[in-house]
Amino acid sequence: MTNKNSSTISAEHNDSGKYYIMYNPSTINLMEKIGVNNFAMTDVVEYLTGKKLETCDEENYTEFLTLNKNLLRKGMIEQLAIESYSLYYIANQLCNADSTVRVIIAADDNRRTIGQIIAVEGKKPAAVFMTSMSSSFAAACAATLVLNRVNIPVIIGGIHVSTSPRDIDIYLRSNIPRPELVAQVIGSGDLSTIKEIVSDLAESRLKREYRGSTPIEDGVWGNPRVNELPKMRPGFINKLPIAGPILSRMIETNVTTPFLGCPFSCSFCSISSFPKGDRKFTARSPEDFVNELMAKQKNGANFKNRFYFISPDNLLVGGKKLDGILDKMIESPLYINYTAQISIDVADDEKLLEKLRLSGASHFFIGLESLDIRNLELIGKNIVSKIKKEKTTVEEYYSSRIKKIQDYGISVHGAFMFGMPYDYFNSLQDHSGKKIAEFCVKNKIGIQPTCLSNLPGSLDFIEGLKKDELIYGNPGTMDYFCSLSISDLTESNRKIPDALFKSPLVAFYTLYDTVKNVASYHNALKFGFFMARKAWNKPKSAGNFSIKERAIDAFAGMGFQLGVSTYWELYNDIAHSTKWLRGTFERLYAREKNPEIKKIFDKYVKAFNKTQYSLLNDFHARDDETQASETNNLNILKGTVRSR
Repeated sequence: MTNKNSSTISAEHNDSGKYYIMYNPSTINLMEKIGVNNFAMTDVVEYLTGKKLETCDEENYTEFLTLNKNLLRKGMIEQLAIESYSLYYIANQLCNADSTVRVIIAADDNRRTIGQIIAVEGKKPAAVFMTSMSSSFAAACAATLVLNRVNIPVIIGGIHVSTSPRDIDIYLRSNIPRPELVAQVIGSGDLSTIKEIVSDLAESRLKREYRGSTPIEDGVWGNPRVNELPKMRPGFINKLPIAGPILSRMIETNVTTPFLGCPFSCSFCSISSFPKGDRKFTARSPEDFVNELMAKQKNGANFKNRFYFISPDNLLVGGKKLDGILDKMIESPLYINYTAQISIDVADDEKLLEKLRLSGASHFFIGLESLDIRNLELIGKNIVSKIKKEKTTVEEYYSSRIKKIQDYGISVHGAFMFGMPYDYFNSLQDHSGKKIAEFCVKNKIGIQPTCLSNLPGSLDFIEGLKKDELIYGNPGTMDYFCSLSISDLTESNRKIPDALFKSPLVAFYTLYDTVKNVASYHNALKFGFFMARKAWNKPKSAGNFSIKERAIDAFAGMGFQLGVSTYWELYNDIAHSTKWLRGTFERLYAREKNPEIKKIFDKYVKAFNKTQYSLLNDFHARDDETQASETNNLNILKGTVRSR
């Protein structure tokens, strides 16, 4: 496969024929524009580029396709150096559908932009394909507004377009001169759908809408006409003492998936309102999946081709198909270490755990959500019945399963939701997140913190509209469009429960304070060394016969924990203000309507905005009398809230 950077993408290809661009828009921060009078879609382009859209023409349009990086929200994809597999997958589908085309990937508005690609190619692409999450929908719209002015067709798919299909009409087609050049793909980008789009593009008769049905297919990888991006470097490896800076330059994180589709209907999930037929479970053949991995290692295993993120939402959904895939991986001469999302139930099947470890499983991301069983019941967590059957606490149930997973040499980080109805806040030093932090440290696991939000397309979102739950405005408004920035789950977009004083500031603080206490450098190293020992003692299949592989298993046990610790850097960055944007604390403090909450956070936010951690430490070390006064004020306020 080719893999050139933006300066060399195709000087030799300027006259080599048709090409497409595959684009995964960045998340941009539009929260500052909420409530701004007369802020319109065309203003989004000016905000991001400093240029008025009406001045865009054939001579200068590439200049409008580079965004102000100071306005981008860094996400965990970038933080963990995880590439978008859907981007790579659709690029390969396009090459399979059109044997004459090249596909150039422009993924993140940083390593390579659409404008840079077009400038190097010296001619327009035949089309730009985009895949958009809700949080990146604004950037997709901004790019489309520009591309439409110079008659470049755009095909947009992804989770937001699929679950909120009307938004294309509301925010795009009504604001562009040639709406017939914009098509949306609802559902999967399967080969038959991509072939239809390619055919329609060739005949200049693009349909408004296409519907795909097969989530994943065999043979959609390795096409030499796909021009991939330069790989992101896993900067978190720098945290490893002594060898870290050297290793971070040698390592690449790869992404793939053996199956897709989800049969469940969790109310908070974006695809929960999708008909089951549109999200049906579909698996690749074990041979095709392993062949893709083997192709990466055709010249031998090294640090660039052995570390993987395997991307289904829950690996356990694979059932018997997963067994077949794991068997094939174990039988093959692969040398990989991978992380995957999975449910805590995996700990109850030791035979499967053994297979997962032998195949190279090194780290699991597990949705734990809350330590309060009432919160778990509220969101319909299916583990509740098992916890009640064992007559144990949530902490005891989770701890016993985590220990079993770790004993197989597999490290863990848990996803926890904040802003839930049975969370609590008594003071800056006493809130429900403290219990979560203590749990994570005690069990030596990392944390992914998220805020409970009504994600576009989810059942919670649909029900929430009936109850007027959205904080920043409903679909169709510009405030709603701007608030999609935080659908990356860093903040809540829904009304906060009474237990947290209906305050987004309180909800975000409990999250921030928790991740700060779990994901410190000290804890990351402590958890990492703990898992390195576990991984050494329980190697993958290749490690049974090789000291080198066993050492790499130990390194992976540490490395994945170091990666998880970067959630702290992510939240610390968005919490702080810059000269371009107010940080989350300052912005939420300015919006806070409750005078008692503002009083409690006044010194904290002012100290925080100075970005001097010594001041924050001094603040946290206040005398007991001040803390007691703060708690008393909250107790009075709680009585007021309950009486309403």
